[in-house]
Amino acid sequence: MKLDCKHIWRELSNYLEGDISEEVRRDVEAHVAQCRHCAALLDSTHNVLVLVADERRMEVPIGFNARLRERLEREMAASRPD
Repeated sequence: MKLDCKHIWRELSNYLEGDISEEVRRDVEAHVAQCRHCAALLDSTHNVLVLVADERRMEVPIGFNARLRERLEREMAASRPD
């Protein structure tokens, strides 16, 4: 099965957690090898998970949570099928 970017985005968490079939894993890896955008998203998401798992704490700037939530809502709205 050939996956497009939207499929990759939906499977990203499962891929990083190792919670997908071997077939889907191969399809994700094949897509990411060819798609710079999805490769960057995968790398960035992995980095965020590493930072979150780090026992050291970082303070985020005031207003960061609200700005992040707004941006995620815009991104999700833009990626929804019509």
